[in-house]
Amino acid sequence: MVKNKHLKTVSSLLLVLALLIGCSTKPGMTMNEKKTNGGDVPASDSNQPMDLRFMAAAQSGSWYPLAVGITEALKKNMSNIKQISIEPGGGVANVLAVNGGMGQMGFSQAMPTVDGYAGNAPFKEKNENVQYVLSLFPHTTHIAVLKNSGITKIEDMKGKKINVGPRGLLTEDIASRILQAYGMSYKDMASVQNLSFADSVEQMKDGRLDVLFWTVPSPFAVLTDLSQSKEIDLLPIPEEIIKQMTSSNSGLVKVTLPKGTYKGVDYDVVTVQSPLVVIANKNAPEQLVYQMTKTIYDNLENLKNIDPALKPVTKESLLVDIGVPIHPGAKKFFQEKGMLK
Repeated sequence: MVKNKHLKTVSSLLLVLALLIGCSTKPGMTMNEKKTNGGDVPASDSNQPMDLRFMAAAQSGSWYPLAVGITEALKKNMSNIKQISIEPGGGVANVLAVNGGMGQMGFSQAMPTVDGYAGNAPFKEKNENVQYVLSLFPHTTHIAVLKNSGITKIEDMKGKKINVGPRGLLTEDIASRILQAYGMSYKDMASVQNLSFADSVEQMKDGRLDVLFWTVPSPFAVLTDLSQSKEIDLLPIPEEIIKQMTSSNSGLVKVTLPKGTYKGVDYDVVTVQSPLVVIANKNAPEQLVYQMTKTIYDNLENLKNIDPALKPVTKESLLVDIGVPIHPGAKKFFQEKGMLK
């Protein structure tokens, strides 16, 4: 990744974290478990009344309904939870927030969780208060172009108009790493946009964009819509580039997107993916994390009605070694199920 790009990304992340910190002082958003200077959430007795702050996404985001479903089911199992607050954020921002004790638990993806724990870019330092709980559905990288664009491989996008998604999200991070692997940067593009899902699709339909990067669950609704109104291609990522990317982060893996996932894409597409994960502050109460893990495990089929992206997820696939320490509460649950020694 280009050095200037890192500086811009880190600056934006710090701004996001500052906003999250500000939110913690608003009325109605207090926590019984006060954050310490070290960013830890002190452990509490399992019967002690507590509020749960879960870092997820804005109400318009795809993570929000799932967070609501999970936390409401959790509350039925833990009568001592008095208030649940689902906070806005994103993959990178939530790692920072959970590490800093702004929330006991939250969603992220495996890739930024691994980078955050290790202190790799775009993070400025190690986030060692973050621990792994479980994995959910994958976020798969899509590189979409119109079939008549003349763009047939990643190298062809030099000098083109591209969209890499909103700043600070996993899509932009992976897009930057792919360009870097080819010796390219944003400066080599005609323009680089940070548009939302819907806006980027509309601009591609209008011919104002040449390339869309999206790291999202698959199939993804807006890409399905695009494929039904325009003929599209999805660019594969070559094996050597995938090896370069995955060797530096255990939260990113190779995957093949099956042919027919989108209209007109009648071939398999080799790309990368990183799963949605639940993370916790290392000092979040063991009973809280245990019950969260149990709730998702026991209610997995019901949760699939909330988010169809969970369809391929099984109870066995909830536990994946991403290279980040597992929280004691999650460890205890998976040991009881015989899934972990």
